[in-house]
Amino acid sequence: MSFTINKKDLLELLQKAIPIIPLKSSLQILSNFRFTFNGSTLEVSATDLDHFIRVFSPVTGSDQFDIAINARKIFEIVRELPDGAATLEINENILIIKSEKGFLCKIAGTDTHDFPGFPEENIGASISISTPVLRDLILKSCFAAAKDESRAVLCGVLFELNGNKIGMVSTDGHRLGSSFYSGIDSSSESISCVMSPRSLVNLSRSFDGKGDETVSINIGEKYAVFSTGSFKMYTKLLDGPYPDYSKVIPKNNPKIALIERNLLQTAVKRVSVLSNQKTHLIKFIFGEDHLEIIVSNRDIGGEAREEIAAEYKNDSHTIGFNSQYLLEILDIIKTAKIKIEMNTQISACLIFPVHEDKEQTQQSEDLFLIMPLRILEDY
Repeated sequence: MSFTINKKDLLELLQKAIPIIPLKSSLQILSNFRFTFNGSTLEVSATDLDHFIRVFSPVTGSDQFDIAINARKIFEIVRELPDGAATLEINENILIIKSEKGFLCKIAGTDTHDFPGFPEENIGASISISTPVLRDLILKSCFAAAKDESRAVLCGVLFELNGNKIGMVSTDGHRLGSSFYSGIDSSSESISCVMSPRSLVNLSRSFDGKGDETVSINIGEKYAVFSTGSFKMYTKLLDGPYPDYSKVIPKNNPKIALIERNLLQTAVKRVSVLSNQKTHLIKFIFGEDHLEIIVSNRDIGGEAREEIAAEYKNDSHTIGFNSQYLLEILDIIKTAKIKIEMNTQISACLIFPVHEDKEQTQQSEDLFLIMPLRILEDY
């Protein structure tokens, strides 16, 4: 019972599955990968009971086997293997790894009868989407999911499908990220469910560097399933409903500024070095065709300021932001310019990418929201 596989291909399988392995668990079996070989295909499985993942690769070998192996140890072993082909052989419950360049090791496995079964295939809405679009939706939404588990539903990401339009939204009450694409191949008219951001981020990483391939998304009552020809991930849906995020998006924003994204990003980075370590407060003062960015930190007796160009034609406007939240949004946006829409010092501020005619024709509808911080009178 053995098969041969290239070290690079085996490591790629394990890299996709390792994020699902829990750091701590009362069930010892969950710290294992399940290796299943059917004579022509190797399947590596992992689960933490909320997420289930299967990755596949064609290999050459003989016979069949099914064994559970300590995930972190086998990952470390494979990572350090020399490049080239490796043979994996099962002798009772012992996994033997032989490199073509002379390395050999043995690691004890265990029977798979205690390994949790995967959920039944969902029978629900089916959607097809390209990996670049899916990665983009995940990048522009997951960052804003709440970390405070007392607000459980806000710890998730809202997944919405309406006709041929698909999108993801998340908010923690201080910021919001949303992105929507049109022209999606779907068998359903409308879907709204809440997904785990951890699952979505791991999913996005598994597609990095893979170019453009199609992902099938199947939404059932309890699980969402993401699958390609060599990958399948089940993620448990979170209990909803998700709050009506549209209520926090202001409709009246008379103060509008257009700014070079890179210019703003580098200026905020420089000035925010002296910001308060708890609040990360920076002050923006908008004036005609310019923006002044100011930080004053009484704790260390420091102050920094920088003035940059901005297309702004309204009355002077002062507003405070958490610099870390703002920089995170500026890092996600990739367009050369951004648009900032504001009203009062205490109302939510909207940030949009500004798309040029020369940019790609298939563009998402992106909206980012950041709540301002209160500025003390003596700041």
